Amino acid sequence: MKKVFLFALIGGTMALASCGGGPTAEEKAALEQLKMDSIKAVEQAAMDAEAAAAAAAAEAEVTTEAHEHEHEATTSVDEVVEEVDSQKERGTAVEKGNVEDQKKRGAGTTKGNVEDQKKRGGS
Repeated sequence: MKKVFLFALIGGTMALASCGGGPTAEEKAALEQLKMDSIKAVEQAAMDAEAAAAAAAAEAEVTTEAHEHEHEATTSVDEVVEEVDSQKERGTAVEKGNVEDQKKRGAGTTKGNVEDQKKRGGS
């Protein structure tokens, strides 16, 4: 029995030594490589996110500037149209007023010129 116990003890020790030694050098290298690859992937994803955010911010700035310029242009066009319309209205009123004044005075007609000359003492 002592011999059986001795063989079992030696066999168990050899089994623990062969299986319990941990990962081999190749396994350690593969794990290290996976770790480095995952770190690089995370860093690349962070850089891509920063680049996308910067591009979105630049596009938003350009869009905002375009909207401001569009608003300014629209406002300017609206102001010009309003000014032209108001000038047309004033011009029409002035022209009507001049025509009506001339009719009242008789100016611009032969009759008016004759009446004006008579009032002045002309022939």
